[in-house]
Amino acid sequence: MFWRILRKSITKRKSRIAIAIISVLMGASIATALLSVSMDVSEKVGFEFRKYGANLMVVPKSDIIDVGFPGVDFGAVTDQRYINESDLWKIKSIFWRNNVLGFAPLLYQVVEIGDGENNQNVVLAGTYFNKDIEIIEPYSTYDDPIFNTGIKVISPWWNVNGSWIENSSDNKSSMVGINVAEKIGLKIGDTYTISFIRDYEDQTNISYYDLTIIGIIETDGNEDNQIFVNLQVVQNITGLSGKVHTVQVSALCNNCPVDTFAYEIQGAIPYVDARSVKQLVSAEMNILGKIEDMMFLVTIVALLASALGVMTTMTTSVIERKKEIGLMKSVGAENKKIVALFLGEATIIGIAGGILGYIIGFALSQFIGMSVFNTTISSRIEVLPIAIGISVGVSLLASILPVRRATKVEPAIVLRGE
Repeated sequence: MFWRILRKSITKRKSRIAIAIISVLMGASIATALLSVSMDVSEKVGFEFRKYGANLMVVPKSDIIDVGFPGVDFGAVTDQRYINESDLWKIKSIFWRNNVLGFAPLLYQVVEIGDGENNQNVVLAGTYFNKDIEIIEPYSTYDDPIFNTGIKVISPWWNVNGSWIENSSDNKSSMVGINVAEKIGLKIGDTYTISFIRDYEDQTNISYYDLTIIGIIETDGNEDNQIFVNLQVVQNITGLSGKVHTVQVSALCNNCPVDTFAYEIQGAIPYVDARSVKQLVSAEMNILGKIEDMMFLVTIVALLASALGVMTTMTTSVIERKKEIGLMKSVGAENKKIVALFLGEATIIGIAGGILGYIIGFALSQFIGMSVFNTTISSRIEVLPIAIGISVGVSLLASILPVRRATKVEPAIVLRGE
């Protein structure tokens, strides 16, 4: 009997039900679109941030020795230590390994370049440009044992005139910062000589090395004053085989704090300190937080508008059906039956509005993704039950006041026409 009454109530009031479904549909579609965009774009925004450099710096732990006499402080001396190149694969063996987009080791050495008045000291930086790393002990058997990484992976924002160093065994090519190139008068294709002075106990040894420019770097940063070569070149020049000064790590972090990566890297390589680049991490999290807050507020406003539409429709329905409600009560229908009837209608309105809202919301999310973020939004079926749940919840909450009004109908007064 209850379901028959409910079915007739809906079929006889198609226009009212349709208006209520449209109200719910509008809120559900906006909620679906913004939720889909938020879930997908937060990751894409994280990837975009990673194009602007590493957000973690790995350095060797060093002892700090205070220097001075009692009562006279001369400062401190830090002993120089290095990271073993053979341990770098461990960065990709941590729990959050899939979020490590890339890393690049760096070994620095001051060298001389140029002749006469043009002679100057320049920082020579050895690194990986495009290198395949073997993961000796993968975290999982499903992990790829080979990982391609390098400075080209973590710093695609570099403005390079010419080309990158592609061969990890190339020991003759170099990429020169624009300031160095302008001061020395170098251009792409030029071959130049660098010299490195190494002091021994009682003698000085000068080493010379010829390099060819294949690319000129412009970053408006320290890189403009440096020369970049493959790591093995600097290791050979300095005699520091298998050693690096620092490692820059690019970690995609949406669901975990970036400091988690630092702790895990320190656990994998105990003799290092991993530090986050606070300014970059803070800016990234701040922007992502603002995007999510904005979407949340817009969703709340849309749902409130939907609730208002449903409440108006249900209130009108109660007014129109006073005689019907009075008649039901006069033949013995209890208030809980009346409540169940209206809440049943609200539930059906919520389910229908939620399903249609999900479909329209997905289309809307594609429009937002392409027009605002210039990217497509992935289809997420897990959003469907959320959209239906929100829609049903809004419909039921919006029906509370109309249902209370229906339970207060006095059958005797209504049936007399008052």
